[in-house]
Amino acid sequence: MNYDSQRRILKSSGLVSAPSADEAAAALPRLDGNGGIEGKPFMVPISLICESPYQTSPINDEKVADLMENLGKNPISSPVVLRRGHQGRLEIVAGRHRVEAYKRLGRQEIESTLRDLNDDDAEKLVFYDNLFAPSMTDFQKYLGFSQRKTRLGLTQEQLSEESGVSRTVISKLLSFDGLPERVFNALKENPQTIGANAAADFVNLAKNQPDLAIEAIYSIALGNMTQKAALTWLKAGGNKKPEDLKTTPTKTLIKSGKHKYAELVQRENRLVISLNAADKDLYSELQEWLKSRAKQHFQTTNHQEGESEA
Repeated sequence: MNYDSQRRILKSSGLVSAPSADEAAAALPRLDGNGGIEGKPFMVPISLICESPYQTSPINDEKVADLMENLGKNPISSPVVLRRGHQGRLEIVAGRHRVEAYKRLGRQEIESTLRDLNDDDAEKLVFYDNLFAPSMTDFQKYLGFSQRKTRLGLTQEQLSEESGVSRTVISKLLSFDGLPERVFNALKENPQTIGANAAADFVNLAKNQPDLAIEAIYSIALGNMTQKAALTWLKAGGNKKPEDLKTTPTKTLIKSGKHKYAELVQRENRLVISLNAADKDLYSELQEWLKSRAKQHFQTTNHQEGESEA
């Protein structure tokens, strides 16, 4: 009886556990950069892997940290997808955050599959795989659509047809066209600051006042100005102080160990709670707590008013 047969019998009896991450990896063939079999998993040296030129968003460090917590203890659930790019480079099509997590864990190889994809197929897979991710900003979506429009000469109607996104939305996203280069670069660094609904107005103002537009981008990014306030300020040539300039918000991350549960953001009398995962009981519990808090607040307020009248 060979080793594998013995292991299967022992595993079914509960005397041994499933293979570890290292054992699972050791059982896979290796790819040395000179070959590979379509669709079959290989252990690929991470030093041979590079980013796709079609990515429009940066690495999410929080996502990488969560993956490191998981992949430091468990085997990878599915191989990353690679393709051979120009000059034989291995480009990531899917799984860039897993690759980054492995790098930071000090791993030398990662389980991968190699797919035969041309530039157009690779661009579509990379962009449309991320298009509806919650972290994808309007400007990052614009970068992807603009790239496909420019490279292939696609119309808005064709972009709508291949993406499933309405032509109206695509038209708004493409309103970012025409930004001065310096403003474009500042917005690329802070893509969350200007949304598609404000893009057309912002671009028109930025063309005439690029320095003020850059200042507005960084003010929004720092939480000192709303998008609406920035447009008002730009229309006034930077001379009028917007009425709705914002105070710097207070942010608190709620974690259990390394696991993020929620983020609290408070600005003046506004409190926003963003959960990292669904918690069906939180709403009712929070509602009851707020009722109790409100009762306590108004009892204290009424008492203080009564004392001042006396």
